[in-house]
Amino acid sequence: MFSYYRFCPAWDIRQEASGFLWSVVGWVPLLWYGGAPLVALAFLTHLLSSRMGRPRIGRIVSRVIAGAILVLYGSTLLGFAVDLAVDRDCLDIWGGIEGLKFFLAPDIAPTIAALSVLAAVRIPRHRVRRILRTRLFRRTATGVALLALLSFLPVADLGSGPITAVDQCGSIDRGGKETPTGDRAYLCEAHAGERFTKVPDHLALAYGRTRCAVYTGSEADRWLIAPICPKAAADVKRERDAEEAEYQAREAANQRVCDASRHRPLTKPVRVAPERTRTDYGVLESYEGEEGGQFDDGLLNTVQDNGLVAGIPGHLMILSHSDFDICLTAETYRRRPPVEVKDWNHVVEVGYESLAGRIELMDPMDGEGELPNLAFLGKGHYRVRVHYREPDWESWTPQHILVMVYPGRSDKVIVHRRSSR
Repeated sequence: MFSYYRFCPAWDIRQEASGFLWSVVGWVPLLWYGGAPLVALAFLTHLLSSRMGRPRIGRIVSRVIAGAILVLYGSTLLGFAVDLAVDRDCLDIWGGIEGLKFFLAPDIAPTIAALSVLAAVRIPRHRVRRILRTRLFRRTATGVALLALLSFLPVADLGSGPITAVDQCGSIDRGGKETPTGDRAYLCEAHAGERFTKVPDHLALAYGRTRCAVYTGSEADRWLIAPICPKAAADVKRERDAEEAEYQAREAANQRVCDASRHRPLTKPVRVAPERTRTDYGVLESYEGEEGGQFDDGLLNTVQDNGLVAGIPGHLMILSHSDFDICLTAETYRRRPPVEVKDWNHVVEVGYESLAGRIELMDPMDGEGELPNLAFLGKGHYRVRVHYREPDWESWTPQHILVMVYPGRSDKVIVHRRSSR
């Protein structure tokens, strides 16, 4: 594995496994405080088993406990030694001297304690009983126990603690809660991505701060640590600004296309309503019934017959492409306008009965009308002629839709031109 173009395998493995190891520590109380409860358990087990004349049990339990502590706490020290042996530049990946203080210092005491446990159980069997009876042993054991407790104080922050719940991460858009910032924003972002969901907050924050300490600008998790890392926040801001500038440039270009290609009516319309819009699922519709009823009337299947427009009393639907902006223009006429097919790929005319005097085309997923009411004569029968021009598939310029509405009682569907695609 490579980290930031340097071969530091232990660092990479540590980053992959750190979340799991912290979860283990958080869920097993005996591993809190650097494994101090386990060391005490090993000492008591070895002492009792020796007094009972079965020291082998104490040695086995103590070795298992020491091995567990070494895996959880000693692996970081071993990993750093391996990386440094492979490539001295790995010191920078570990955060330099400051990073070593953060990563390695809390693991020194548990590692020494585990090694001491292993050394203690190597005492020859014939000497165990004799040593246990001596006053020197009792005094030494008491001193070692106190020293071990004191040595574990630097790693006391590795104990359990509260975990911020996702439902505590409100925003102005959800429930009127304040948008989280700083530490809380970092924790909420992590939990929303299902990271550190079972890790105490102080451990999750420690991870973020260590990532910030070694931040070089190429990390994939810069968006995660940005709330607590000024360097990452600056990079995220630049990235957002670049995306916003690109978006605004694309919006301006699409608007220029729509402005330059507006329809010029052959006869004078009652009203012309231009709009640039887009849809989530390629559907524009007007519905005059009760909310939700449009999903059960089968019009979406009917419109597939001509692939562009269909209507039943109170429900009008027009199809488009969901991936492109729409240069949408609606024109209303008092009498039938001339048919235009030149420069259009698809032209279809249908009858429509307005039940409430409202023809307000909109994206049904948005719920807001993009155009004014086209039923300019109120309730009654209309003819709706829809013209469609395909987008430029390579340059991603907008598609065009022209809707002509005029009075008419016929329900006949007329396909003036059908798209070849």
